[in-house]
Amino acid sequence: MHRLFLSIVLIAAFAAFGSAQDLGSSNKLFGGKKAPKSDAPAAKRSTSKSARSTRSAAKKTPRKASSPVAAKAKAAEPGKANTSSTAKLSPEQIAKLKDDAATALTAGDLASAEAKYREIVKSSSDETDAKLALSGILAVPVPVMELADRYEEAMNLAKAVTEKQPSNALAFERLGVAREMLGLVGSETENAYRTAVRLAPDRAANYAYLARLMRRNGNSAGAAEMDAAAATRARGASQIADIAEILQSEQRFPAAERLLKIADEPKNAAVLRLLGRSQIANGEVADGLASLKASLGFDLSNFDTYSALASAYLRTSDLVNAENILLRGTRFAHKYDKPVLARQFEQLGDAYARTGKENEARRSYKMALTYQPERETVIAKLK
Repeated sequence: MHRLFLSIVLIAAFAAFGSAQDLGSSNKLFGGKKAPKSDAPAAKRSTSKSARSTRSAAKKTPRKASSPVAAKAKAAEPGKANTSSTAKLSPEQIAKLKDDAATALTAGDLASAEAKYREIVKSSSDETDAKLALSGILAVPVPVMELADRYEEAMNLAKAVTEKQPSNALAFERLGVAREMLGLVGSETENAYRTAVRLAPDRAANYAYLARLMRRNGNSAGAAEMDAAAATRARGASQIADIAEILQSEQRFPAAERLLKIADEPKNAAVLRLLGRSQIANGEVADGLASLKASLGFDLSNFDTYSALASAYLRTSDLVNAENILLRGTRFAHKYDKPVLARQFEQLGDAYARTGKENEARRSYKMALTYQPERETVIAKLK
C-alpha cells in the first residue's frame, strides 16, 4: 500500500517542521496538547474579537484586481489544481498518470504523486482510486504551512467516496485517518474506523488505527484488545511494517520493536528501517545503526533511511559520518524532504560550532540554505 502513504504511506514518516521520517518522534503527531474530544474543529469553535474586526474591515476595503501575469502564475503553482482548465483526460492519459503517480510514491516523491492524482481527480470525478490515493497523501504530515487545509481536503475526498461507495473499506479508513489528523477524535471518527474493520475484517492496520484512537480517548482496555487483533491478523513484512508505523506515530517504540522482530522477511528494507528507528528511540543506538545500514543495503534510494542514520550519528556526536550520510541522502531528497535536510544540516553546523570547528560549521550552514534558502535561523548564524 506504498507504506500506507508513508504514514501510512503512510506514515514513514517525517517531521512536520521536524524529521520527516518519523511521525511520532519528530512530528509529535499525537504529542503536545491533547486534542479536543469534540468532532468540531477548534479553529471553527472560537473567533477572537480582533479577528471579527479584521473581517469587518476587510469587507470595507475593495480588493485590487489581480494582474493577468499574477493570475497565470497562481494557476501554475505546483501541487495546486488548475481549475481554469476544462480539458478532459483520455483513459490512456489517466492510466499513464496513475502509473507515474505510483512510481513517484514508490520513490517517496509525495509532491509529484500528489500533483498527478490532482490532475486525474480534476479531470474525472469518478476516479475513486485516485481520490483515495490523494486523500492518503494529503493526510501525511509534511513541512508546509497549510497542513490543516490539506487534512481537511483529505477528509472531504474520503467522505465523498464513502457516500458514493458505502462498502469501500479503504475510504472509511482514510476518512478516519484524516479526521484524526485534524484532531477530530470523537464518535464519528471511531465509527469510521469501526466501519473499516467491519468491511475488511482481515486488514490488520484498521485494528491498529482503532486502537490508537481508543488509547487517545482513554479506553486502554479496548485499545489493548484492538492491538492484539492487529498483531494476530498481520501477515508478512508489509503488514507488520504498516502496524509498526502506526505504533511509532504514538511513540510506542518498544511495542513497535517487538512486532518488527517477528517479521518473517529479515531482508525487507522497510522492516529494517522501522526497526532501526525503534531501536534508536529505545536507546539501543548501536543496534539501530546496524539495522539502518542493513536497510540501505536493500534499498539505497530511500531518503528516510539516510535521514534516520544522520540523526543517529548526530546523537552520538559522530559528526563526520553524519555529514557524509546527509550528503549521500541529498541525491534522493524530494520536495518535502528538503526542509528536513536543511534542519539536519543546521543541526550539524551547530554541533560543529560547539566543538570549535567554525569552517565545518559554516559549510554545513551553507548546505542548509541550499535546501531552504529562507531559513532565517541559519541566515543569522552566517552573519
